[in-house]
Amino acid sequence: MDHPVKYLLFDFGGVLVDLDKERCIRSFAALGFDVRPYLGTYAQGGIFSQLESGRIDEAAFCQKLREASADPALSDEQIKDAWRSYLTGVPAERLDLLLRARRHYHVMLLSNTNSIHWAQARDGYFRYGGRRVDDFFEHVFLSYELGVEKPAPEIYAKVIEGSGAPAADVLFLDDSEANCAAARACGLQAVVAPAGGVWMNYFDEEGRLCI
Repeated sequence: MDHPVKYLLFDFGGVLVDLDKERCIRSFAALGFDVRPYLGTYAQGGIFSQLESGRIDEAAFCQKLREASADPALSDEQIKDAWRSYLTGVPAERLDLLLRARRHYHVMLLSNTNSIHWAQARDGYFRYGGRRVDDFFEHVFLSYELGVEKPAPEIYAKVIEGSGAPAADVLFLDDSEANCAAARACGLQAVVAPAGGVWMNYFDEEGRLCI
C-alpha cells in the first residue's frame, strides 16, 4: 500500500457473509412477491433501500411488502424469514482471520444493511467460539443506523468521524469498485475484495496485509 495501514474497514455482504440471491428470490416467490427488481448486485432498491437507509422501520417494511404481494395475510415473520434467506453465513476461516488481523490493526465494519440482516448476523454468525461482534470489530457502521448508504460520501465521513481514524490510515475492503472509488475520493485507501473470500489472500498467516 502507498501509505501505512492502521485501520481495516470491511464490507459485510459478499465480503464477510456469503449471499444466495436465487434462494432469496425463491423464498419471496413462495410468498407471491417478485423480489428480483429490488435486488441489486451491490445495493437494494425500492422499499429494501428504504429499510437499509433507515427511512422506514421493520414494521413499515413488512406492511409495504404485504401490500405489494399477492397475499395480504402474510405475517411479518414470514416476510422477515424470506429476507433472511439472502444470507447464508460467515465461514469460520473468515472469522478466524478477523481475529488474527485485530492483533495488528484496528478492525472495523461498514455495511449497507438493515436491522433484520444485522440481527441475524449479530445474534448468529458472530456468536463464534464464545465471542460476539465486539470481539471482531472495534467499530461497526451500519447504513440503516447512519441514515445513508454507500457510495455516498457522507457515509465515509461518518466512519472517519466515528472512529477518529485519519482517512489515509484506513484500508477499505469492499466487493464493489464503485464503493471503493468513492472511498478513495474521500481520502481512504481501498481495494476490491471479490466475493467468495478471495480477499483472504491479501493477508499472511499471522493476519498481516501482504499486498
